[in-house]
Amino acid sequence: MKRTALVTSLLVATVFADTPGSRSVPSMPPANQRKEIQSPNDPETLYQIGLAYADGTGVPQDYEAAARYYRRAAGKGHLAAQYNLAYLYENGLGVARDPKEAAVWYRLAADQGDAESQNNLGTLYAKGEGVPHNDAEAVRWYRLAADQGDLEGMTNLGTMYLQGRGVQPDLIRAFELFRTSAERGYAVAQNNLALMYANGKAVGQDYVWAYVWLDLASDKIPASATLRDQIARKMTPVEIEKARERAAGKRAQGTDK
Repeated sequence: MKRTALVTSLLVATVFADTPGSRSVPSMPPANQRKEIQSPNDPETLYQIGLAYADGTGVPQDYEAAARYYRRAAGKGHLAAQYNLAYLYENGLGVARDPKEAAVWYRLAADQGDAESQNNLGTLYAKGEGVPHNDAEAVRWYRLAADQGDLEGMTNLGTMYLQGRGVQPDLIRAFELFRTSAERGYAVAQNNLALMYANGKAVGQDYVWAYVWLDLASDKIPASATLRDQIARKMTPVEIEKARERAAGKRAQGTDK
């Protein structure tokens, strides 16, 4: 990261997709009081039953049961089951947390072309979790995800270009990736794009646009509001009003999704 007070709050996307882990976990009855759904062996039905257990749809929410059904479907090559099983292993839901096992299943889904799995596998390489730390390999997987339009993949690839990890530093490329993702409503990219404006990286320093993107990001990232308010102290009232008008305009256009 660039070592300034603002860029220390640069964010890296990880797993923000709609996954079982994004939902709350209600209390469950004792195991001996649960009844599992009986299922055939076709992978799609196995996956759907796993999804029902993960969501608590029609049955008590039970990540252990979800993992069992996902595993059976994943073993038959079901892409979504492979991704969801990897997610459970990465986050220790229904199974012991095991980044190495997560990497195995993410890779199988990533090799089938799943952009979210490509992004998440890249993050494991960037962190050195479950696989050896390898920034160049992280960049490879992030690029595959980004090429499919995955917003997290774009943002993570932009971060690698910004920091010169696994690639030669390229502030212009980082800016372009952040801007593309930010314009499509991804809050992490909005935050990071704002910081490039605030610090004059790749573009001239522009507090108005920094304020705009931090304001948009703050709808989903509370820390962005703090940075926005810090930026505001460097701005004139006229500049603040201009920034607020631009942010309102982008919200009206549906930018902040």
